[in-house]
Amino acid sequence: MKKLFAVMLVLAVVFVAMPACADDSSKMTFDNVTFGKAYKIKGYASVTLLGFKFVDVYAQWEDGKASAKLDPHENRKHCVYAKKPVNPEGQYLSYVDATFKASGNEADFAWLKADVLNLQKSEAGFMKDIKVQVIYDDEYEYDGWIRQFNYDYGKAEIFSKDKNAGLIGWPVCLSPVDEMSIAPMYKGHYVFGCTLPNAVVEDKDSPLRMEITIGGHKLIHNIR
Repeated sequence: MKKLFAVMLVLAVVFVAMPACADDSSKMTFDNVTFGKAYKIKGYASVTLLGFKFVDVYAQWEDGKASAKLDPHENRKHCVYAKKPVNPEGQYLSYVDATFKASGNEADFAWLKADVLNLQKSEAGFMKDIKVQVIYDDEYEYDGWIRQFNYDYGKAEIFSKDKNAGLIGWPVCLSPVDEMSIAPMYKGHYVFGCTLPNAVVEDKDSPLRMEITIGGHKLIHNIR
């Protein structure tokens, strides 16, 4: 009987000690995240927001067309030119190996650029660990998406003949299937995006925020 009681006592002590391993207290939340400041998640990543804008269209390399091995002298062959929509559906003309993604007449893209520094000791593909959501007026929720840039394509920026497109000087995104893993202490370059209705974009009074969950940690940026 004494042995049984001792075993039960040991099990009770173990049971009390275990919840600390199962709780979520190690997850961090950063409120009111601003531009140009590094938000560090120890042993995982450091996130720096670079800029925000609403855009009607963005350019993306076709699957398998973007490579870090591109000869810099060949960049001039990979420029992308945006023109005004060629039909009511909002399709844009493009050249070479990239295409344009248009938001359409009823929506705009929320477009938040960020750098993610890999603090892990091995390569990391962050896109699978990132979730984006935009909350409007503390009530409406919109799921977002992530794109990545390869800055070795620095010359392959978007050259727009339509100044209202808001694209000049913004690089072309990689296709999600061509995600690049980030080596330790290197930066990955991303955009956190979301498609939002015109009514949400045009309402200047109601609150609008983007919540980025990365590896279970949350960063909250107040768009307005």
